[in-house]
Amino acid sequence: MQNPGKSGLNIREWVRDRIIFLALIIFLVGSAAYIGADALFDHESMWLHPIKEFALLISLIGVVSLGYELFLREMTFREYKDALREIVNPDAVRLGIQGFYKNRSELGQASSFEQLFKHAQREIFIGGSSLLSISTASRELLKEKLRAGVTVKLLLMNPDSPVVELITRQGGGKPTFLNEIKTSLLLLQKIQHELDDEIASPVTGKLIVHTYNIIPSHSFISLDPGGRSGMIIADIGPYLGRSTPRPSMVVVNKKDGMYEYWQEMNDLMWEASEPVDFKEAAPSARPTETLVYNSGKDTEYYDTGTSLWRTASICQMDKSWKGLKGSQWIWVRETVTLEEAKTGSQNRFRQRFHIPAGQQTRFVRAELFVRSDDICHITVNDVGVRQEYGGADYPDPFVVDIGKFLKEGDNTVFFELLSFAKPDAESPSDNRTGLIYRLHIEYPL
Repeated sequence: MQNPGKSGLNIREWVRDRIIFLALIIFLVGSAAYIGADALFDHESMWLHPIKEFALLISLIGVVSLGYELFLREMTFREYKDALREIVNPDAVRLGIQGFYKNRSELGQASSFEQLFKHAQREIFIGGSSLLSISTASRELLKEKLRAGVTVKLLLMNPDSPVVELITRQGGGKPTFLNEIKTSLLLLQKIQHELDDEIASPVTGKLIVHTYNIIPSHSFISLDPGGRSGMIIADIGPYLGRSTPRPSMVVVNKKDGMYEYWQEMNDLMWEASEPVDFKEAAPSARPTETLVYNSGKDTEYYDTGTSLWRTASICQMDKSWKGLKGSQWIWVRETVTLEEAKTGSQNRFRQRFHIPAGQQTRFVRAELFVRSDDICHITVNDVGVRQEYGGADYPDPFVVDIGKFLKEGDNTVFFELLSFAKPDAESPSDNRTGLIYRLHIEYPL
């Protein structure tokens, strides 16, 4: 039941949402009155010219309104937005704060690593716990920046630090966090070796990796530190191995703002760290080859309409879903339709990869980390895994050992994703569906 006191507000909203249509109607009414005045009035009538002038004025009002909506409002929207931000929150503007996000996932939806990194001209400085999302999903972006002469400084935790052991115990004693750090170091080592082997186009940038032994005060991404166009994205609060989200703050270099504070904190963490020399020693106990595949642009789905495999889409997450570092929630489109939300859906995805000859029985690791909503069935090289997997909101993902199903040469992991029907769904967000995974394969050299 509507509140009568709100009727005025509803009318204003109705007019605002249909302003272009109304402006066009005003123009047409004015034009019709101007043209029809000659037919309605005698040429010597004293009312003819006043009516025509009034009709012309009405049509001009329609033209001006239409032009404003189509051109001027879009051109001035950003200026109004910036002015409003300064009026509503002058302290944030004065401190150089461009935005707050409740967690890194929300920040990632607003601005991808690709969008952030393209602004860096001299240096990219990133600090965190394992940096697995950087070493997996952003490895090609890092290589591109290094080729362009940009210095890349990466700061992550030392896998041999007692702090890592403490965080592991807080996480239930599972070695997931330690494995993430070691995997990240192996992948960064691989990036360095790949760049060293590029003889045709020498890399002019420099990759510098440090590790530290303390609980980090924060995680951050710093672009062109100290420069006029410098920007810092800081996750507020230390990482303690818990799933509690940490808010992210985006700060630009502004005089007497927050930027200098975060820059000083970043520099203190760097000074307390030690360099990793990939040329002298491997960051793990024995040299291994590591293959990591993540749900994202390399995942394909089967299009039943064309009987072709197509690239999967990054989908909209449900608020309760958990993530996997370096991976993205995917589906056949960005979101389901209302009909799919009501009736449910069934789709097939695949991840293809290659195993060198002689390695199929020598795996150090061959683990698949997976979450889905609602459930998925997994098949590896036409061999079905006898379990249903889901757990989109579970604290820990499912971990599947697929080593015994792999073979030399080309391999494929299939995901049969099922979304249950929800007949009472009122919008697509009432029954989202998606898949996220990370495949980690490691074997000795």
